[in-house]
Amino acid sequence: MMVKPEDVIKAISGTWLYLNVTNYYDNGTFVPSEPVALGRYPVGMLMYNTKQYMSATFMSARPEDRPAGVDTDEIDVGTDAEWSLIGKHTLSYAGPWYVSETTDDVEVGQITHGPTEIAWLPSWVGKELQKNYTLYDDKEIMRFQTKSEKGVNADMFFRRLA
Repeated sequence: MMVKPEDVIKAISGTWLYLNVTNYYDNGTFVPSEPVALGRYPVGMLMYNTKQYMSATFMSARPEDRPAGVDTDEIDVGTDAEWSLIGKHTLSYAGPWYVSETTDDVEVGQITHGPTEIAWLPSWVGKELQKNYTLYDDKEIMRFQTKSEKGVNADMFFRRLA
């Protein structure tokens, strides 16, 4: 018997801390390059609620990508180049999410983020991002498996915070 989408929503809803990603080709060979925008060790969070809205926020953790003197208290603090650098090394979007595929097990299936309503890049507004997921360790660890348009596979891991 297939798991009901409501059971998946309940299992995934919460706040998730990004742990890491492994990129590889179909033959198992690892992608040798460092992710350009977010760097080798980005930080991030995913938030899902039971009303089926989500948000994703990621950023580079490299100090050179995060100018320390830039603040929002005053509009003229920070140069355009510093603000541009922050934007270049940030990824965020939000919108609805839904269960796009269920299996016999709530711990395995597919969800879709989107269509996105808000995004750091205008071209991402309206996108749908499918994620194959697996939950581990009593639903405390989540693994996403995706494939880019260039054919690169990604395994992303998250730990439940709440």
